Amino acid sequence: METTTASTEGPASETFEALYRAHSPALIRLGFLLTGSNEAAEDLVHDVFLRARSRMPLDHPASYLRAAVVNACRSHHRRAVVARRHQPPPAPLVMPREVVEFRDLLLGLPLRQRAAVVLRYFCDLTDADIAELLACRPATVRSLVHRGLANLREVIQ
Repeated sequence: METTTASTEGPASETFEALYRAHSPALIRLGFLLTGSNEAAEDLVHDVFLRARSRMPLDHPASYLRAAVVNACRSHHRRAVVARRHQPPPAPLVMPREVVEFRDLLLGLPLRQRAAVVLRYFCDLTDADIAELLACRPATVRSLVHRGLANLREVIQ
């Protein structure tokens, strides 16, 4: 990120830039797996970082940013349900082929199952952390992950 004004220069700006460099790739992958779109994921992550900048310093930046991206993806899905049905085919993605293939499988899952599977296996979060992000109980998370994996197994076979 480029700093262009005197008000954004200094230690706080350097800390923010370091935070962005350290966490944006993983957050973009998370957004990609939850939305199915690299462009939407990048936009959502950039928006999250812009909103987070005004809250600097953050007590737990990784947790805050991850939760903000999951919430931004939820909002994105709510706003784009109808628009996505009439959308032209996506542009070629810059993701590895395996990630794109897995994304296609994940898009067949309901959003909560998809979020639970991605947060468990790609973000290595505990049931309690996922439950907090999805606003449900840890037992519900285990059920969502179990059903999501069962649905993926059916599609793969």
